[in-house]
Amino acid sequence: MKVFYDTDTTAENGRSAKPTLSDEAAKIRVTPPGVEGPGITPEELFAVGYASCFEHSLKMVSGHKEYPLNSIEVRAEGNVIEKAEGGYVLDIDLHLEFSGLTREQADDVIQTAHTLCPYSNAICGNVDLRVYTKLNS
Repeated sequence: MKVFYDTDTTAENGRSAKPTLSDEAAKIRVTPPGVEGPGITPEELFAVGYASCFEHSLKMVSGHKEYPLNSIEVRAEGNVIEKAEGGYVLDIDLHLEFSGLTREQADDVIQTAHTLCPYSNAICGNVDLRVYTKLNS
């Protein structure tokens, strides 16, 4: 298997971390959900990463298939659900808004993008995922 991209990050102090990236490209403050003040939760980081990665996958697939994609917006909503037997799981809604595609083209692009996106592959079978699609002319 060929490594396409690799990154390294270090976090200390759990959900109150100030993680550092190996290339120091960005510095962020991580906070637990519900805590006032500056910072981003790990769940928000996941949602940002998934939305960004999936949007890129959708654009790649549309271009490869030569579909007339004018614009796309991806919004990820994430929830942390407490399981009855203990522990927690993620629950995600992806809201996709396309301009320029037919329903059939959008469905084709979405299905193919899920096979490419590392986030989709990582959560497949582990996370409840719902996808909502809106088409604009």
